[in-house]
Amino acid sequence: MEWSGPLFQRSAKHLVGFLTPVVAELGRSERRVAAARYVQGLLMPGQRKSVEPMAERLGVDPQGLQQFVSDSPWSDQAVWTVVRQEIIPHLEPMAAWVVDETGWLKQGQHSVGVSHQYCGSVGKQANCQVSVEVVVTDGWIAAPIAGRLYLPESWTEDRARCARAGVPEEIDFATKPMIALQLIREALADGVARAPILGDAAYGDNAEFRAGLRELDLEFFLQVDAAKHKGWSFAVPTELKQVRRHPTADAPPSQTLVQIAAAIPTAHWQSASWKTARGERGTTRLAWCEVWLQHALRKAGGELEKLWLVIDWPADAAEPYHYYLAHLHRPPTKARCLAFSRSRWHIEQYFQRAKDDLGLDHFEGRSWNGFHHHLVLSALAYLFILTIHARAKKNFWCNVGTDPPGDPAVAGEVDRLLLLLRPEI
Repeated sequence: MEWSGPLFQRSAKHLVGFLTPVVAELGRSERRVAAARYVQGLLMPGQRKSVEPMAERLGVDPQGLQQFVSDSPWSDQAVWTVVRQEIIPHLEPMAAWVVDETGWLKQGQHSVGVSHQYCGSVGKQANCQVSVEVVVTDGWIAAPIAGRLYLPESWTEDRARCARAGVPEEIDFATKPMIALQLIREALADGVARAPILGDAAYGDNAEFRAGLRELDLEFFLQVDAAKHKGWSFAVPTELKQVRRHPTADAPPSQTLVQIAAAIPTAHWQSASWKTARGERGTTRLAWCEVWLQHALRKAGGELEKLWLVIDWPADAAEPYHYYLAHLHRPPTKARCLAFSRSRWHIEQYFQRAKDDLGLDHFEGRSWNGFHHHLVLSALAYLFILTIHARAKKNFWCNVGTDPPGDPAVAGEVDRLLLLLRPEI
């Protein structure tokens, strides 16, 4: 569904019911009104979605909007909890969770977390901020459920710099996979339905991330750099020497996943096809086998890590589309492997629409609170579009929330904006 000004005006009557259970967590009426204004500003047409141009379109004082998003002490985590408990259940069932990060290009050195680092949105090193995101997907849409800014070590090692940006004292350095794991734990604690975790090689290559998902009893299907991992296609015997285990002398040498995949018999490859988002027919071949990775033997008490190696390799391609390591509660099937292999792009769909239409990367504040407030309010705007899309489906009516009492402050703000926009209809 393409988002537009006329569609926003037609859908605005549903915004009160959508926002009421969410902004109730903000307490005072002026905060609830400001939240409604901010989300409406993100949803309204307009090229730039930073505070001043939004305030001008909304017909309000930009100072109040800036204070609400940058300085007001409301909790973004409380809003994420309501999102996960009140909105996401109405969009279920979900087939998978997807973890990834996105970059926010920045100038200067004062915005929280900014650093010269890899920025996925431009495909190279750039001065940017990076946020780790988690979405759930049903195979067609991606619904955000969590997000957090990544702080490079150059920031966490400079506590004075962190203090100036309002970074809480308890925030220490964490890798992107460890941030993703924490976000997943928070979402599970809020009752989001379990589903396999999908992610690119930044997450699949991280043994601690895989181990954390196993501890949570979650399935995963993670892309990997196959040349970086070595092991066997069967369980080789190991023996304990002092504190670490080693393959026995008669065990064959380990191989890379590339070598193991190359040895899969031709008869084990299965042809698969699917309908792409553009309505075209895509084709590929899939194969899988069990593997036992050796990396954990380097640690005291470590054992071989048993996983499924899955390869997606179109017949006309010189190299595989992707290699994956999977932990599944039942043996792989062609349908599941194909769906998981080709579903991770949905999070990119969220990033693109949220940036192009909703100003996800337009925030110009510098503080930790401001960044995370904008992040969750942008997610709310995107989720509102998803619920409008769901309403358009035959026999579907998405009543978000648990029938809370009406919020006159929020209703009054939405009515005010509709009156302001009426001459343009």
